[in-house]
Amino acid sequence: MTGTVAQWQVWTGMCLPTTGTYVIPDGLSTLSIDVERDTGVYVEPNVWMQHR
Repeated sequence: MTGTVAQWQVWTGMCLPTTGTYVIPDGLSTLSIDVERDTGVYVEPNVWMQHR
């Protein structure tokens, strides 16, 4: 999921002032913020299972 830094600040209710990774509420993974590019990217890991 990709959004601007401003969007991520609204969605998470957090201040994201610098480039880096952030632990977000209820997240399964960390959020990567790039302030210079005005982009935040969140990717949740996938688990694939095979059933008989």
